[in-house]
Amino acid sequence: MTTTNPETKNAKAASTPETTRLVFTKKWIEQLPPNPKESAAREKEYSDTQTVGLKLLVSKQGRKFFYLRYTINKRKRGIKVGEYGAMSLPEARIRCNELKALVNKGIDPQEEKQQLASIPDFGEFVAQHYLPYAQANKRSYCNDESKLRIHLLPLFQHRRLDQITTQELQRYHDQLKTKYCPATANRHLSLLQRMFKLAIQWGFLDKNPATGIRKHQENNERHRYLSDQEIGKFIEALKTEENPVAAAAFELLLYTGVRRQEALDAKWEHVDLEKKVWFIPRSKSGKLRHVILNTMAIQLLQRQTRIPGNPYVFPGKVKGQQINNPQKAFRRVLKKAGISNFRIHDLRHTHASIAINNGASLYEVQHLLGHSQSKTTSRYAHLADETLRKVSDTVSNRISSTIR
Repeated sequence: MTTTNPETKNAKAASTPETTRLVFTKKWIEQLPPNPKESAAREKEYSDTQTVGLKLLVSKQGRKFFYLRYTINKRKRGIKVGEYGAMSLPEARIRCNELKALVNKGIDPQEEKQQLASIPDFGEFVAQHYLPYAQANKRSYCNDESKLRIHLLPLFQHRRLDQITTQELQRYHDQLKTKYCPATANRHLSLLQRMFKLAIQWGFLDKNPATGIRKHQENNERHRYLSDQEIGKFIEALKTEENPVAAAAFELLLYTGVRRQEALDAKWEHVDLEKKVWFIPRSKSGKLRHVILNTMAIQLLQRQTRIPGNPYVFPGKVKGQQINNPQKAFRRVLKKAGISNFRIHDLRHTHASIAINNGASLYEVQHLLGHSQSKTTSRYAHLADETLRKVSDTVSNRISSTIR
């Protein structure tokens, strides 16, 4: 006989239960009394003659559990199928046949169950594995943390990694596009693809459910710049913003045209106010680059308070950390300034447009913004054309004035 605890192969019961064999029925199961308290065995065991291997164990408290007993590699094994009530008799028979199919393929359901138990749910994977990795290896850690906390964890936190399907991720990707721009949806998809790829590398999964999902077509030629009047309103709104650290970061973005994360990651050790230069140790292109600090940027940095023990130019509330994802502050500033349809990244576009409209060449703007490829800067070509047109009109007007 097998042990009374089928899931512990070496455990031995105080007494082997006597097995009754018959065809299980719903009526018969529901009428079964508890195993007598005076019984030496903890459970009374019954065997189903219709489904080979299916057992019903009845405890002294009257609880009834379906088990499957099987033999694999000359070893007698047992696995819990489910508790009667939560699982019906037909469901137990179906599940038993599924498990026996695994046995016929040489797969031990008990070992399979233990492997599944080792697969973390999405929330556990994020907290214990992905975020520590991202914090140590990714400059965009804060962006990842924000996407996960606001969007992904509420949806998938308690789902086991291997239970998240491609269809679910496709729906999530499509729904994001209806709420945000295609580029935003694509950034979320890239994060998911990377996370599941790491889950495979770390031995939690065999396949990536985000593979094969196509990115939405992006329109990267979006042009939104602040007008001179809007710039004035924007600066005024910054003066009364309740989060002065975020306000200063927005101001530096406008003055220098750097990327948002480059500003948030700025450390005092990389800023040389005397030489009027700011070194960015690892830019988006992966290379060291330096930013020329103009007069307004220098004055802003001189006003910034340095926090002992915090290396960041724009310190956050957490000790030793930088400010994190100041979207709420930015929305408040835009509301006060009466500005709409404008993103933090558009401050970079605004900086570039001012440069070009005041005579800078595309080559100069490319290096000003730290673009590694000239085609990235080509989105500002229409502004350069306008500047050239003004110059051409000046020449034309001058020639015209000489004609009598």
